[in-house]
Amino acid sequence: MAQPETPNEEIFALDIGTRTIIGIVGQRDDKRFRILAQTVAEHDSRAMFDGQIHDIPRVAAVVSRVKNTLEQQLDRPLTKVAIAAAGRSLQTRRCSAQRQIEENREIGEDIIRSLELAALRQAQEELDAENEGRESFYCVGHYPVSYCLDDLVLTNLLGHRGRTAGVELIATFLPASVVNSLFSVLRRAGLEPVSLTLEPIAAMEVAIPPGMRLLNLALVDIGAGTSDIAITRDGTVMAYGMVPMAGDELTEAVVEGCLVDFDTAEMIKRQLEQPGEIRYTDILGVPQTTSASQILDILGPVLDKLADEIGTVILELNGGQAPKSVICVGGGVQVPGLTARIAARLGIPDKLVGIRGREMIQRLEAPDGDELAGPTGVTAVGIGMLALEKAGYTFINVRVNGEEVRVFNTRHLNVAAVLGQMRFDPQRLVSRNGRDLRFYLNGKEEVVLGELSRPARVFVNGTRANLQTPVEDGDHIEVAEATDGRDARAYVRDYLRDEWTVQFTLNGREVTASPVCVLNDRVVSPETEIKDGDWLTIRHRQTIGSLVEMQGLDPGSYEVQVNGRPVAETYVIQPGDQVVLNPLGDGAAAPVRDGILVTVNGKPVHLTGRQQHIFVDVLNHLDLDLTRVKGTPVLRLNGRQAGYTDVLKDGDEVTISWEETT
Repeated sequence: MAQPETPNEEIFALDIGTRTIIGIVGQRDDKRFRILAQTVAEHDSRAMFDGQIHDIPRVAAVVSRVKNTLEQQLDRPLTKVAIAAAGRSLQTRRCSAQRQIEENREIGEDIIRSLELAALRQAQEELDAENEGRESFYCVGHYPVSYCLDDLVLTNLLGHRGRTAGVELIATFLPASVVNSLFSVLRRAGLEPVSLTLEPIAAMEVAIPPGMRLLNLALVDIGAGTSDIAITRDGTVMAYGMVPMAGDELTEAVVEGCLVDFDTAEMIKRQLEQPGEIRYTDILGVPQTTSASQILDILGPVLDKLADEIGTVILELNGGQAPKSVICVGGGVQVPGLTARIAARLGIPDKLVGIRGREMIQRLEAPDGDELAGPTGVTAVGIGMLALEKAGYTFINVRVNGEEVRVFNTRHLNVAAVLGQMRFDPQRLVSRNGRDLRFYLNGKEEVVLGELSRPARVFVNGTRANLQTPVEDGDHIEVAEATDGRDARAYVRDYLRDEWTVQFTLNGREVTASPVCVLNDRVVSPETEIKDGDWLTIRHRQTIGSLVEMQGLDPGSYEVQVNGRPVAETYVIQPGDQVVLNPLGDGAAAPVRDGILVTVNGKPVHLTGRQQHIFVDVLNHLDLDLTRVKGTPVLRLNGRQAGYTDVLKDGDEVTISWEETT
């Protein structure tokens, strides 16, 4: 791979683990990797399980804390970072590609890269076919098993000449959900990813350098959530695997055996290699004292199971044969007795299964008093060194609405994937029609449609495109945001007609009868807005019977004439009608009272100004101090229970009282 041009290039690397997050800033100088700053922080709660992020905000908070600590040590900001993903959902594929080349052309990095990308495309297609589109996958790392030139197997094609070149790779993939959660954490912490790999690949980079890979070795990286495995042989990494069990299962055994919380169990587990008694307080608040041997007795069954799982996967990956040696790294490997159990499961001597720390890393310059000198700090160094070696392979640059962004280069990278990896709110791409308004008008459902939305418009390099349009390095994407449609609105006035307002004369006096609008049992004005689910009743047909009733008269005692002719009670009054009420017997026209007289709580109240009065009108004539009134109002009309919209007639008796509620 091409080496970075800058001799003193720096890298910020994060090892985001299930229990801890380790951050280092390193610098490559004269082929050495020097650690400039480092720190470690524990999660405040169990925000990750088995290497998978469950609580993005909590993990991002710890990442921010690590970043801030390193910035204080260096006295400068950090904006870009290299990361690695755990192998919890790892998919591994062996793939190859071959192509014809110009016979006299020296093979350069461009040809090697095109070969590797062709092989990766083959692996991706096989994975998609097996998965049947249920989940998309990101390639998070690949290792060349071998190169070939004109049927000759080589370890490196660079500088050679020939007619046919080929490559065989081991490619590792993770589900998009795993990778996206990592990117979400980094965005919240104000960091841009510059490299993404797999934790066992990163650990392999420093624990088993290329010169040792001629041997058949196994690397086991035991963290808190997963135990990642890699196998080397014949100069290359030939297989990767994972056991979904690690240090957290040991901690949970201590939780049950000692009746303590998870954090206390972690503290107990970390004291197993220290001399003296182990003191702790159980969940009942009782101080307890135990010994390392007693805790190891509790852990025995879990250690046996973990060693058996690791040994089984190693044998499966290695063709049923035990490797020559097993190198163990990671914080979870330090529990006494674990390496001996792995050796027993593989049938090899104990001395061939060893724990390695940073002292084994070639060309590493660690700080004095290195707090991460043991197996815990190995993977973080591997992430940083691998990022420098593979610089430029993981991401491409595009411009989105004029802003340059660096995105993960997946197979068939499209506009949707680019927008999904940057700080672009997906809601800006999705529009909705305005909400419809549904209510009931005179007992029948009425629907007012909301406004139609305007969808987002996408352009790639000035040409109309869509979210599925492929994107390449250097492309310019323009996105015109979607616009929501306005929600439907309606007012009572929208459902009134001019002809429903009727003017006529009653015994020689001009009278105007307007529609009565009742919204949810309350008389309202035409300007009232209608809400979803409302019940609107519009009474606009004024009949002779209702007119007589409004006057408080007995319809059977009067003759009603309209325009000089007798009419029935059901006659609907028309504009300009001349209505006369004549009492039967004396021939004199009936007097028309201005308003009605009712009794409210024993006192007479004269209601005027309306053709029809309802119960709520009397409230304006009561002397009520609503700040002192307590309880539920009880409304009665002529002795029966009433409602606010009940029609009042001349002579009605109204009572209003309050019933105390408990």
